[in-house]
Amino acid sequence: MTLVGFKRAIIGVLDESGNITETYEVVGKQDEGATTTAEITGLSKEATRVYGSDVAYYVSQQGTGDVTCNLGLLDLPSKVNDKILGYKQSGGISYVGSDTVAPFCSLIIESKTLQGDEAVLGFFKGKFSKEAINMQTLNNEAYTPEAETYVFSAISDTKDGETFGQVLGKYVGKDSEELSKLRSQLLPGDTDTVITPEA
Repeated sequence: MTLVGFKRAIIGVLDESGNITETYEVVGKQDEGATTTAEITGLSKEATRVYGSDVAYYVSQQGTGDVTCNLGLLDLPSKVNDKILGYKQSGGISYVGSDTVAPFCSLIIESKTLQGDEAVLGFFKGKFSKEAINMQTLNNEAYTPEAETYVFSAISDTKDGETFGQVLGKYVGKDSEELSKLRSQLLPGDTDTVITPEA
């Protein structure tokens, strides 16, 4: 499956029960952030060969590795950045320190296949991190903003049902019912964010 484009990302902030408390859509609206890149790694566990009778007798490879999604996001609003990274808020000031704890979130990213089918990949639970804040001096050339890197570290879903123990949900196609089912699994309790395949 070859994916073309990166249309949008949807971030859901989870409460202690695993339900959505806030949803942020990053879809390229002016001053509301845009998506640029996404790379998912760790989907396969490293194979371990088991030897017997002087030969490689068995390959152990069940499960996943450390599943991570590296996101390039352009101009993500400061309030969204601070919320998903767990910055402490006091009025209009954000603080980062020893008590900074990022909340658990869910994440949906959307693209298309070469055949034009919708491709929706979602992570049930994980946390965002961002290692650095960058600045760069201006010069005489036109300013070209660059995307910032956010890392989403995924863990297995803990909700009862068919997603229990799963890290990633993926749907490719145009079936709105299947898309709606995946959406409800990834954004439990959310009723505002609509994900529909394009006609």
